[in-house]
Amino acid sequence: MKKLLILFILILSIKGFSQDSYFLGKTNYCTPQKTESKKRFETSILGLQVPKYYGGVTNLLMKVVEEDPGYCDAYFMAGYFFRLQDMNKEALALYYIADSLAQNKAPIFKQNLAIQFMRFGEVDKAREKYKEMIKYFPGNPEGYYGVANTSIVLGDYDKGLQNLKDAEHLYNNKGGIKDDGKYMYGMLYCLKGDYEKSLPYLEEVYSSYRKDDNYLALYALSQIKVGKARNDEQLIKKAKKAYDKIKDKPLVENISKKLKEEFS
Repeated sequence: MKKLLILFILILSIKGFSQDSYFLGKTNYCTPQKTESKKRFETSILGLQVPKYYGGVTNLLMKVVEEDPGYCDAYFMAGYFFRLQDMNKEALALYYIADSLAQNKAPIFKQNLAIQFMRFGEVDKAREKYKEMIKYFPGNPEGYYGVANTSIVLGDYDKGLQNLKDAEHLYNNKGGIKDDGKYMYGMLYCLKGDYEKSLPYLEEVYSSYRKDDNYLALYALSQIKVGKARNDEQLIKKAKKAYDKIKDKPLVENISKKLKEEFS
């Protein structure tokens, strides 16, 4: 069940992940030693739009890193193409090299590396990368968002909520927090046991996540807890309706246990 939870968190990581303008090819964090290396890197950017060429582009980038081993951007892009092909071990290794070579200049390298660590359940390592993002790029909301993300697995919910609030403050300068951030608020409050605070957030994102079993589990739990506390029969009925949709589904273990206790 922990793997299911990590997959759940990974989905949130990707939804919250802003790839910025890097994938337009306008930025390089390391200077290639060969002119041909930069041209091949720019060619790889074009290849992102054509999945059937992913394998060939990956081979091209691996040749670049072999001939120009200090070119961190080529390592990162090779890792990114490996990830697109579900070759996650290879992606992790190349992201790690790229981040090391970039010497704390590339937030997008740290973020992708953190997400890759999450894929393998290495949440502590992911958090370290997010903390590095906060240290070196304090104006970037994604580092704070990432720490909040890891809190769901590590269980330090108050730390997660504080970091999510810090992220929201910075996101407000970029158009505001989106549904994935509101969902995370609801999730953290629900896991913390503060159902009065979790319910409004979960209600607000219902249209976006109503087909997500894990969301419905958190929603039903918040509804039944608040419904019973308020003696609100209508809310209790809504909770039962949500629970009926997912009661036979493979849910996160601690949430499933609480739901069974409430609805038994």
